Amino acid sequence: MVILSIAMIVADVRYSVFSQVRPYLTLLVTPIQVVVNTPQKMLNWAGEHLASREGLVKENQSLQSEILLLRSRQQRLDSLQAENVRLRELLDASQRVDEKIVMAEVIGFDQNAYSHKLMIDKGFSSGAYVGQPVLDATGVLGQVVETAAYSSRVLLIADASHFVPVQLSRTGFRGILRGTGSLQVMELMSVPRSVDIKKGDILTTSGLDKRFPSGYPVGVVRSVKYTQGKAYADVDVVPLAQLGRSRHVMLIDKPKAGR
Repeated sequence: MVILSIAMIVADVRYSVFSQVRPYLTLLVTPIQVVVNTPQKMLNWAGEHLASREGLVKENQSLQSEILLLRSRQQRLDSLQAENVRLRELLDASQRVDEKIVMAEVIGFDQNAYSHKLMIDKGFSSGAYVGQPVLDATGVLGQVVETAAYSSRVLLIADASHFVPVQLSRTGFRGILRGTGSLQVMELMSVPRSVDIKKGDILTTSGLDKRFPSGYPVGVVRSVKYTQGKAYADVDVVPLAQLGRSRHVMLIDKPKAGR
């Protein structure tokens, strides 16, 4: 076999005897090469996949935080534009102080017939305090009602015991928005029949309670009904915040007086 192999090598080198059949002979060797190289390729692929996944997870978390920050600033644009039209001479945007924002993640959801609360992963060690406003990416979510070192409870605006001072972005009418215990609908209280209000109007925080900063969206008017003999209209409002589905929220640290 050794002599035969040497003879074949010499014949191929000098006379190119196997030049035409060599491409076909490589087909016999290819499966062996594939089997030998497969373990190394699998190890390389696994290493690259794990490193790539870790990088994507970190990038995704960073992008989510950035999106929330950008949306929190965008939320105020519509209400500020309406205010510019009505009170252009009085508005001085340069004197507005941006609130400090602390990101938090929802770690629990307590929903029953009597209370609607969230548990978040930020407590007083992160600066959370009772009464602190809480928003998600689309609107006002609620306020902190209980704090621990590393967690807090948030009472949602849909809770029947929660009230939010609001105003109509279109007309400036001020009122009180009350939770009904349902995550889908709230009630705008004591709206006189003479008030210009209609379906689709946006309600934002008025800031009169000194708790929720003004200009943040709260809800959109779903229906306005007038009942014979009643002095006030029945106004149903749909919350803009994703009350039962938000995963990441923002704690708004209001600027103190003189700061």
